[in-house]
Parts: sequence; structure tokens; C-alpha cells
Amino acid sequence: MRFRAVDTFRGMAAIMVIFFHLQHLSILKGNDFVAKSDLFVDFFFVLSGFVMTHSNYAKITDLSSIKPFAIKRFKRLYPLHLFTLLLVLLFELFRFGVDRYVVRLSNPVFGPDKSLPSFLANLTLIQSLNLFDTTTWNGPSWSISVEFYTYLLWALCLVVFRKNLWVMCTLCFGPIAWFIVRHQGNIIYNYDYGFVRCFYSFLIGMLTYRLSRHWQSAGARWVFSVVEILLLGGTLLAVSSFHHAESWMMPFLFALVILVFSQEKGIVSTILANDRLEFLGRLSYSYYLNHMVVLNVLDLIIFRVIKVPATSLGEWLYVLLCLIGVHLLSLFTYRYVELILQSAPPNRTPRSVPQPTSVG
Repeated sequence: MRFRAVDTFRGMAAIMVIFFHLQHLSILKGNDFVAKSDLFVDFFFVLSGFVMTHSNYAKITDLSSIKPFAIKRFKRLYPLHLFTLLLVLLFELFRFGVDRYVVRLSNPVFGPDKSLPSFLANLTLIQSLNLFDTTTWNGPSWSISVEFYTYLLWALCLVVFRKNLWVMCTLCFGPIAWFIVRHQGNIIYNYDYGFVRCFYSFLIGMLTYRLSRHWQSAGARWVFSVVEILLLGGTLLAVSSFHHAESWMMPFLFALVILVFSQEKGIVSTILANDRLEFLGRLSYSYYLNHMVVLNVLDLIIFRVIKVPATSLGEWLYVLLCLIGVHLLSLFTYRYVELILQSAPPNRTPRSVPQPTSVG
């Protein structure tokens, strides 16, 4: 079962993260929604908890079941992570050539964020466990690092607490609540406390899925349509206006969005569940990990080598080429890199919505 409307949201969230990393452009400055769109990483974490609970909750029964789960997740995450890491390495070598033979670059080649120790940490997916003072190499990969270890901790907790979610959540949310209070409500961390941020949102996603199995989502289509429209508007407003002290609440808003749109009973979710739009969700992981490479390469070529003037027209051209470049590279990596270790490519399934069940 695929939650197609929510998958489309995932693709749109990945695109907004791309725009977040373009906010330095004069044409995007002052746009609060773009400036705070890094928050959509929390949407990914909540959705991951939702989907992982749907697909793996019943399969994790004892310690021996954690190993195949971990191997499966590693095979899904690592190929693209390694591919983009090597792309960044190649780009640094390219920058070295440009810096030496074409034009002097303002940013140092192989700077502090691209050291040998951090490269080795990226190879082992530990780069964002508070080992360095910044994100390293392919910056967005910090979330892949913490998400992989969140999977392992989540699976271990399910076994240790024998799926007693009341006990599990009480013991897990307790330290997280202490962390949130200590940091004045702020959870927007990445290379340092990103693991806490990820595990927190993941658990909320897990609980959201469990709630969806008990939720009798009866109601007229127009009611769901109104709720979906209000949720969309509320999300746009909340992301545009939130402050870091309120960031701990945003995963709950994303959870509500996922809960409602996963039902696919309103007109907005029906539109989002369209095959063409839902394909954005399939490309979202590639969009997310590929985009900084494309943005940096095109910035160097367009503004440093070709020397296109940084006018509004030049910046719009840059944005357009970035979106096209990210999409084309992601089509390639989705088909030939992401799934390389999978036993078989995922088949398209007919649209379906989760049916409420009673779970003991």
C-alpha cells in the first residue's frame, strides 16, 4: 500500500528544501516561507515514522528480526548517499582545477567541512552524531545519518518494551521533553542534536499511524475537502511564521496533515494522488540528496566561470536550470542508484487508503 497523496507531499517538501538553499538569491530574499522551509525535514521524519510503522511494525518481533530490518533500510539509504558523497568529492576536485587554472574562488577548496575524518564519518553514516562543528560534505545527508540510527533505536525499543507503546513512549518522550525544555522549545538542529530531532518526530509519526488504524474516518467528501484546504492554509501560515521556540510543535501539525491526507477522501488529496504528482514522492529522496551538488555546480559554472550577471533574470535562469538539473539527475539516480541493492523494483499499486482496524 502506498499513501499516494502523502507521497506527493513528500516530493513537494523536497522541492521546498531546494528553495530553502536558494534563499540567498535576491529574488527569494524576504520570503518567510522559503526562509523557513528547512522545517520540512521534520515532515520527512514524521512521515518516515508513519510509513515504517505501517510496513515494519508487525515484522519486528524479537532481536533476530532487527537484523533483516536494518539491512533492508541500509540497502535503501546507502547507495544514493555513497553516490552523492562521491559526487561532492568529484566536485571539489573540479573546483580545485577551476581555482588553479580558471578563476580564484572565494571559498577554499577542501575546506574544514570537507576533511578526511569527516569523509570517513560520512562513509559510516556517523557524520551527524555530534562529531563535527558543522554539516560536512553533502550537507543534506545529515538527516540520513540520524534517520538510519533512529530506525535501529526504534526497532530495539519495540523489542525491549514488547510493543507496549505506553511504556515505550513515556520513557522515550521523557528525556526528549527535558531536551526541548532545556533548549527553549527549539528542535531545529542537524549535525549536533539532529538525532533527538529525528527520533522525536519519528515517534510522533509512529503514533499517528497507530491512531489512523483506530480512526473511523467517516464523513462527507466536502467535509474532508474543507478540512484539507484549511490544513494546507494553516501549514503555509505556520511554516511562514513559526519561531524556533515553537518548532517542537510543528511535527504535530505535520502529523495531522499526514493523518488527514493519508485517507484520500477529499478533493485536494484526490488531486495529489494523481500518478504524475505522486511520482514526485518517488523522486523525493533523490531530490533531497542530489540538490546541493547541482546547485553548487551550476552556481560555479553560471556565475563564476561563464560570469552571467547576478541580475533578476540571471537568478531566475539559475533557479530554472537548478530545478531541471535536479530533476534530470534524480530520474537517473532513482532508477539506477537508489534501487541498485533492492531485490526487485517496487511495483506500482492501485490507489488504496488505510482501513481502520482494531489492534490489540
